[in-house]
Amino acid sequence: MLETLQIDNIALIEKLEISFYKGLNILSGETGAGKSIIIDSLNFVLGTRADKSLISYGKDSAKVSAFFNLSDSSRAKELLSDMDIECDGDELVLQRVMTEAGKNTCRINGQKVTLAMLREIALALTDIYGQHEATGLLNDENHISILDKYAKSELSEPSEEQKTLWNEYGEIKRELSKYGSLSDVAKKTDMLRFELDEIEKADLKEGEEEELLAKRKKFNNSRSISDSLAAALNFLNGDDGGAVTSVAGAKSQLSSVEEYDSRYTELIERLDSAKIEIKDISETLESLLEESEYNPYEAERVEQRLALVRTLKRKYGSDVSEILAYADKIREELNFYDDAEYNIEKLNSRLSTCETKLRKNSRKMHDIRENYSKKLAENICAQLKELGMSSATFYAEVNYDEENISENGADDVLFMFSANAGQPAKALSKVISGGELSRFMLAVKNIISDVDGIQTMVFDEIDTGISGKIAQVVAEKLYNISTGKQVLAVTHLPQLASMADAHYLISKSEADGKTSTHVVLLDAEGTLKEIARLLGGSEYGTHALPHAKEMKEYANAYKKR
Repeated sequence: MLETLQIDNIALIEKLEISFYKGLNILSGETGAGKSIIIDSLNFVLGTRADKSLISYGKDSAKVSAFFNLSDSSRAKELLSDMDIECDGDELVLQRVMTEAGKNTCRINGQKVTLAMLREIALALTDIYGQHEATGLLNDENHISILDKYAKSELSEPSEEQKTLWNEYGEIKRELSKYGSLSDVAKKTDMLRFELDEIEKADLKEGEEEELLAKRKKFNNSRSISDSLAAALNFLNGDDGGAVTSVAGAKSQLSSVEEYDSRYTELIERLDSAKIEIKDISETLESLLEESEYNPYEAERVEQRLALVRTLKRKYGSDVSEILAYADKIREELNFYDDAEYNIEKLNSRLSTCETKLRKNSRKMHDIRENYSKKLAENICAQLKELGMSSATFYAEVNYDEENISENGADDVLFMFSANAGQPAKALSKVISGGELSRFMLAVKNIISDVDGIQTMVFDEIDTGISGKIAQVVAEKLYNISTGKQVLAVTHLPQLASMADAHYLISKSEADGKTSTHVVLLDAEGTLKEIARLLGGSEYGTHALPHAKEMKEYANAYKKR
């Protein structure tokens, strides 16, 4: 349940902390005092859509923290485990911060999470009823989820089985889609073999393109290369003997005076080495000069090879490495298609078996829904009768369509309703009025509350369009829900306020040109005064306050019963 709500810089609230309790928590106050701000703040921390207009004027950011006790929330604990979020005992803290720039930061127990994760946890903790939720009843697509909540005890197992089968069915379909038909496989493998054959015949090598380009560059510059090599060779082996003869001459001169200084001997040895090196260089230059002669046949081969590489690059990759990698991929695909006929037959067999199981399980789900739809109709009609709609007719149509099986079975559920005797029931969304819708929603919540596993329910002005005797019935029904759950209710009804286990007065004040919203937990005397105000008493007149006491006494007696 929700234990504490901390609000910072939301609308007229600069800083506020509210502690809530088990049972029925009532929030009341003058119109415009800020009751909606409390609910908006709770919605905000639970992950609903919000924009920066929620931030207090002049502030850079808004923050809301909600502290929950999970002692009765096994579903929330399972979700936390799935998300790898640590939970210290039964305490859970949800926090959301939004900046003026619209940036959201969400945390669960201090761990940063996505807004979707925050919302998923929130759905397991709270159920907030407001105008939007009531409007949701007018959407026919939502009716099946209400019936399924009611039938949860019997429907949960086949529902899980349906999801498992549906996932398996989808996986098989995806595997089959990889093959297509047998004729598709034949066309595909022919094309792949042609491509692989083209690449393999080319017999490409890593780095080959760079080597070919270097050769072409050399061929294109063969004349200048030959001239340079010949000139270099001439310097070494010229008509006068060149460098080799010059070195030999230098050595001969030094040898004639070698006996006079040991350093001459060292120079002679170095000249010997130089002579050998120059001779080797000369021979290498001669060899290179022969190679540098333009070879038209080799040049043509290089051009043809480069043209082949360019063609393959246009088809299969940006370079030789990518082309070779593509060839490996083709080999893998061909291996995949090798046993295509056998695999397709096997997959089709599995698909047929899965379809049979889906139909069987969908029919099982239909029978459960059909059974529970009658129980739901009976209970809702009984609730509506207590809520002053004794002539109302309600039932749920459960239509089975085997051609449209999904992970949720093969049913369409439509709520049929008539408020008046003698009038045929029609689709709920077509005939129900606003006041009737509030009472219908309360009837649904009163029935579903025992089976949905959610521990905190919030009702934002459930009393819309309700007064008199029906107001008392609404108050009693909300209290009935609160005996098994925590209920927070914003109300203008004195009947509902008198049922409170904890009553909060919401007010606003002005100071230094600034308006602020405040929340006070009322004591017994304050509660009576607020009930008197809701009754319309002016300054707690002589009639309103005694009436408030009577209402509180009646409420206490009802609770004891």
